This record gives sequence, structure tokens and C-alpha cells, in this order.
Amino acid sequence: MIILRGLLPVFVSFIIYKRGKRARAADIVKDLQYLYGRPIPKSLVFTTLKRLIRYGVVEKETGGNRTFYILNEDGEVFLIRHIEILKNITVVIQKVISEMENNG
Repeated sequence: MIILRGLLPVFVSFIIYKRGKRARAADIVKDLQYLYGRPIPKSLVFTTLKRLIRYGVVEKETGGNRTFYILNEDGEVFLIRHIEILKNITVVIQKVISEMENNG
């Protein structure tokens, strides 16, 4: 879970992106739970959203009773850069798994 927690800003950015660059926190939580296959504490998602706002990659939009989180242009760059990192790390993870399964 520690590794997944470290990737949470990337996953949250991805979810906002796939929802049309605009998402409510409840939808982000729901999608994360589907992605992780387990419950995700809402507090963890809100902390991550605050961090993404502080990084300048997500903006908060409040209107009426609803709050939306918007992935801005810097957020798209953030996501694209991290997707490239994930592609590279996937190769490393597969090597580790393969080694452990063959020599374990």
C-alpha cells in the first residue's frame, strides 16, 4: 500500500483527466476504490487533492452545493511525465516479479 500511496497524486490526476478534466471528490474516491480494489479513506483523497492544488496542477471550483476539481494545463504535463515514469517502472516491476517467481 505504501507504493500505491506514493502514486496517489498520479492516480487522482488520471481520474480527473479521464472524467473530462473535471471531477467531484466523491467520484474520485469511487474511481480510486475501483482502481485499487479496496476502500480508500476519503481523508487520504482530500489530502492528495490539497497537495495537487498546492503543486499548481489542480484547481478547485465551487458552485452551489458542489465542488469540482479541475486538472489544468500544468496538471496534464504532470500526468504525461508521470505516465512515462510508470512505463519505465513497469518493466522493473515485471523483472522483480519474474525473478522472485523463478528463484523464489
